[in-house]
Amino acid sequence: MILLYMRWMGALGIALGWLATAAARTNAPAGARLALELAEEGQYAEAALEYRRLALAASDPAERGGWFWAAACASLRAGQWQPAPALLDRAEDADSRLKPPALLLRAEAAAAGRDHAEAAYYLQSALAESRDLDFRTYAVRRAAGEQVRAGRLAEARQLLEGASEPEPERLAVLADYARGRDKRPVVGGLLGLVPGLGYAYSGEYANGLRCLILNGLFMGAMAYSAAEDQWGAFAVISFFEITWYSGSVYGGIDAAHRRNRDRRGRCIEAVEGSAAYAPDWRRLPIVSLTFRF
Repeated sequence: MILLYMRWMGALGIALGWLATAAARTNAPAGARLALELAEEGQYAEAALEYRRLALAASDPAERGGWFWAAACASLRAGQWQPAPALLDRAEDADSRLKPPALLLRAEAAAAGRDHAEAAYYLQSALAESRDLDFRTYAVRRAAGEQVRAGRLAEARQLLEGASEPEPERLAVLADYARGRDKRPVVGGLLGLVPGLGYAYSGEYANGLRCLILNGLFMGAMAYSAAEDQWGAFAVISFFEITWYSGSVYGGIDAAHRRNRDRRGRCIEAVEGSAAYAPDWRRLPIVSLTFRF
C-alpha cells in the first residue's frame, strides 16, 4: 500500500508540474511562448531575436533586464558571441541584480573571442557577487581553466586553493602540468631534417617510423634511377621526395604543437571537469540557473 501510495503521489506531482508549465505557457505573452519554443528546439539565433523584441517592449525594468539577459544567452548558444556584451550592458542597466549571471555570460563571450585572460577576469569578478556554493564552484573551476588557457598557472593555482570546497585532485593535476615541459616546435622542425626524428621528439613514433620508411624508399629510388641514368624517373621521384622531405620538417613542427595542445587540453579538462550551467527558459524573465558538475 505504501509503495502504491508513493507511486500515486509521484504521478500526481508530475501531472501538476505539467499543468503548471502548460498554464505558464498559456498565460505568457505570445512572443514569450514563441521564444521558449525556439529555445527548447535549439533554434537559439531566432530565440535571441524574440527575446530582444520582448525586452524592447517591456516597461518593467526587472522584466526588461531579464529579457535582455536571455537574448544574450541565446546569442551565445547560437555561436554569435559578438552581440552579447552590448545586450548584457542593457540588461544590467535595467536591473543591477543581474550582474552575477551577466558576468558568466561575459566570460563566455570573452572565451569565444579567445581572450582567455579577460574570461578569467569576469569569472573571478563573479565570485565576489554571489555566495551561492554551486555558482562559486562553477566560477572557480571555469576561471582556473581559463587561466590555464592563458598560460597563467600561478593564478589558476591560487583560485583552486581559495575555493570554498577543497580541490586537492585538481591542484595535483595542475602541479603535474606545471612540472612538465612543452616541446619546442623549432627543435621539432630542426630534428625533422632527419626524416622521422621530429615526430619522435614529440612522442609520435608511428608517424616517425612511417616518415623514415617513405623517405628511405624514395631516396633509394632516386639513387637507383640516377645510377641507371634514368633521369626522367629521377626527376619525377625527386619531386615527390622533396614533398615528403619537407613534410618531415613541417611534421616535426606540427607534432610539437599537437603534443603541447593535447597536454594543455588534458589539464584543462581535469581542472574544469564537467562544470556547466543552463538557464531555466520557462522561468524567464526571471533568470534562474541550474549548475551541473
